[in-house]
Amino acid sequence: MLEFFITLLVPIMGKKRSEYELGVTGLVGRTFNLWSRKLPIYIIIVGIIGVAIVVFQAISFFSMFGLAGFPLLEFIGTSPLDAIFSLVLYELPIGILVPVIILSLIGLIVYAVVAGAAIRYSLIDYKRLGAGDLNESFSFALELAVPLIAVQLIQSLIILGLASLAVLSLYYQPIISLLLIITMLYIAARLAPALAVVIAEERPPINALSRSWQMTGGSFWHVFFSQLLMAIVFLIVTITLSVIIGIGFSFILSVEVSVLISTLATSL
Repeated sequence: MLEFFITLLVPIMGKKRSEYELGVTGLVGRTFNLWSRKLPIYIIIVGIIGVAIVVFQAISFFSMFGLAGFPLLEFIGTSPLDAIFSLVLYELPIGILVPVIILSLIGLIVYAVVAGAAIRYSLIDYKRLGAGDLNESFSFALELAVPLIAVQLIQSLIILGLASLAVLSLYYQPIISLLLIITMLYIAARLAPALAVVIAEERPPINALSRSWQMTGGSFWHVFFSQLLMAIVFLIVTITLSVIIGIGFSFILSVEVSVLISTLATSL
């Protein structure tokens, strides 16, 4: 959805909005074009660092629990929403819960900086091809790590709260449950560009969410269907790469290593 974020951020970038107005398929196509022209950089920003943090978490669990620690990786999410779901849905002993929380927090910080760096690099490179700088992007995102994490956390709490209410009311008031789901999707789409706003405008969390809501006014269906189409495309790519990589390495690598390689390949 980076292209849509850029479309909404054109006043900051000094471009005419008409230059960036695209349909849903146009947004998805332009997004892939933007990523493909700097593929090695995005592999470094997203893939390799993503694998590195998983390796770090795996080694940490192994040092504490031995081979039994590897399955604990599934309790660590890559976003605040994943982490909250894991803590809410699973009852973990305190001896396991503490390291899971600590490693989750470390992961959230790293993933927030990685996402911010990718957005920063893309925005600069989009305005002027070849102008993006990897070191500057990470330095810039690191300075904004707190608002980046805070924005994701607020979004996650809103979505989790509405989702929980929808589930609780499903058996008693199905209509209300449906309305809550629709509301959740609507709010999620309206707040989608908030992370990019933090990077582009250096706004604090609440202001970034407010700005995102303002920018997506009247564009809900555009945002929603663009996200939906992007999710479908990435799902197909992920499944295809996971199957190919899984078959190719299943005879010579352990499950954990295969997961790491799949993470690198599908993180794009």
